[in-house]
Amino acid sequence: YGTWEQSALDRERWRSAVHKGTNTCETNRIAAAEDRRQTRKNRANNPVAGATVPCPHCQRLFRAQIGLTSHLRTHKKSTTPLQDD
Repeated sequence: YGTWEQSALDRERWRSAVHKGTNTCETNRIAAAEDRRQTRKNRANNPVAGATVPCPHCQRLFRAQIGLTSHLRTHKKSTTPLQDD
């Protein structure tokens, strides 16, 4: 059969083709979902890289330089005295 219109004229063959296509699509969808699920599980099982950036003042460890940069502000002392009104 050349076109879907011609195929649809033979109802038995048309239904068979539709069911076969549906089953193939569903099988592929389930396999893809299982692959995505396995990828997520593998990603969850991989440990995150350990903390490697230590604070020079208190030796607290940070995973990224930006974390250390933010933390270093806690070690700065105020140089301007508070004024009472």
